[in-house]
Amino acid sequence: MSASDSTNYHISEERDLPEFINKKTLAVVLIVLVLLMVGMEIKAHKDNYLVNYPFSKDMWVKQWLRLDDLPDHQTVIIGASRAQFGLIVNEWERQLGERPLMFAWPGQSPNPVLAELAKRESFKGTVICSIAPPFTFIHEKAFWGQWMAANIKSSKTADSSLSYHLSMQAVEILRPRFPSLNDAAYSPIAYGYANFPIENREGVLLPAIFRFNATRDADLQMRFLDLVEQSEERQQSILKRQASFRPRLSFYGPANMEKLLARVKADIRKIESRGGQVILIRPPSNGTFRDFERTHYPREQYFDALCEATGCYSIHFEDHPELANYVCVDESHLSKKDAVIFTQQVIEILKNEGLVRQAE
Repeated sequence: MSASDSTNYHISEERDLPEFINKKTLAVVLIVLVLLMVGMEIKAHKDNYLVNYPFSKDMWVKQWLRLDDLPDHQTVIIGASRAQFGLIVNEWERQLGERPLMFAWPGQSPNPVLAELAKRESFKGTVICSIAPPFTFIHEKAFWGQWMAANIKSSKTADSSLSYHLSMQAVEILRPRFPSLNDAAYSPIAYGYANFPIENREGVLLPAIFRFNATRDADLQMRFLDLVEQSEERQQSILKRQASFRPRLSFYGPANMEKLLARVKADIRKIESRGGQVILIRPPSNGTFRDFERTHYPREQYFDALCEATGCYSIHFEDHPELANYVCVDESHLSKKDAVIFTQQVIEILKNEGLVRQAE
């Protein structure tokens, strides 16, 4: 056989496709599927987790669209996940009679949302801007920093998007009724990843995937599971994952502070010109995470520089004795109990400064 013949030579074997589906096979598959779903639902009811809403653009967009139907002086909370864990919407409403909107999102800078609020000519409310230095001052090329940009882009077309409305209807109807739809807890892929029996090799840059450690409610409020707050093993697991993420932060480094401060200052001035206000809050962190922040994001060059450039009232946890001694569950986020107390203390400081008051 010549070379040209061997190049074109292949074996083909036709296979007859079935003309109909075997009803017995289909019935067995359906029965197995139903049994698996029922078993998972029974387990989910036994676990009795709070309803956990998905980490999806649509969830953030829903919050943003709520702003259209609320007063122009609405209070909003922006920032990264420290705000979601540490500033409690229910407690804020209980203390002041107004329910703030949570726009914070894991790993994100507050600056894109601040810019959108500045563009919103009708907005003249209070912005509680939570500062987590590695994320507030994130380099613009860091890939995870684009999540918020994607959220904001989706919000522009969501009202006319059939997929958005169908998605939210499905989430709102099914999630509270069927706890097994908690994909973070019961996804086979997520479960297999979290429980894979072979340890990761030392020095390997792990993907930024966390096991099911906390719930997210319809207000985007996040709360650690009781198990996580009580288990040192689970806390250590989070710390290892965080440690694997810090090389990424170091690789990209911080943003250009001169440009960032100019943009943020301009956005804040727009909000203030309409009668609104922006308050900067630095929630607690400790341990290795705090050491990382001190090394790579020194307070004087970042948080203090932001406060000086904007002239906004600020609360740094280290400046207030009542805020200075919190020990975070994972060195970065407060426990459920501590978050309520922290929120109360922040409100008391702001009330004493005349920056917030009881809603009429």
